[in-house]
Amino acid sequence: MLVKNKINNCFIHLVDFKSSKEWYKRVFGFKVKSEEGEFLEFDLEGTTLILLPAQVKELTPLPYSVFFFETDDIDQTYQQLVDMEVDVDDIRDFPEGMKGCHFYDPEGNILLACTTPN
Repeated sequence: MLVKNKINNCFIHLVDFKSSKEWYKRVFGFKVKSEEGEFLEFDLEGTTLILLPAQVKELTPLPYSVFFFETDDIDQTYQQLVDMEVDVDDIRDFPEGMKGCHFYDPEGNILLACTTPN
């Protein structure tokens, strides 16, 4: 196949772009690679996360997360989310010894912080 075995970018489309992008900047604190008008790109290890305005007035969030943010200490990550008053689910076990917790952006998108397999 001609496509590479690599994900180049992850996109999150936001209805209330201005407010939600500030939430992402505050909660994650990732380095901003580029920000122009209605575009925000975070520089992550191995890929980028791009926030874009939705081209519709309403979006129904997926009922699951499509990727996860890696953490070495899920207990500390969970507590940081709670301390920032982020809507977060309890820590749970995942296959291969992984532990993680789902949490939600202001638009209801489900995000996941998780440890890697043992």
